Amino acid sequence: MIEFSSERLIYRILSVDDVTQRYVDWLNDPEVNRYLETRHCEQTKGSCISYVAEMMSSSADNLFGIYLRESGQHIGNTKLGFVNWHHKRADLALFIGEKDCWGKGLATETIKAITSWGFSELKLEKIEAGCYEPNRGSLRAFLKCGYQVEGHLRKSILLDGLRIDSFWLGICSNEII
Repeated sequence: MIEFSSERLIYRILSVDDVTQRYVDWLNDPEVNRYLETRHCEQTKGSCISYVAEMMSSSADNLFGIYLRESGQHIGNTKLGFVNWHHKRADLALFIGEKDCWGKGLATETIKAITSWGFSELKLEKIEAGCYEPNRGSLRAFLKCGYQVEGHLRKSILLDGLRIDSFWLGICSNEII
């Protein structure tokens, strides 16, 4: 099993045993899923178990649980997926489900750790990520980690009945901070 850590967090490949009702509740919480594509479908324990099982069997996806180092509490997930082995490129995504962990820099810490892991362990040369324009916290976190805005996509997302902009960001292995 793949596991590594950062200052305050542990990252471990998610297994179906990690799918709890709390996890399912995060994905169905409108505050947590506001900027996630999973908001379009109600999640069940069964759908989450199927998704995690699919990720576990995929050679192109790495789905990690994010755990507090001190308590071992599962607080969210991060994925380095859609790995294109030919182009040595992947997409990074994450969410912090535990609201009492918001605003503490844990997303930034996760982005740094997963980016570093992707470059060192998977030998990727480029990692990309997207975020909605109103999600300024996510944008700031990626920028703090050395990602650069590579695209500003006008009116590309439908959110709350309004068309909004989004950003596409990227970092190359020689740019890591």
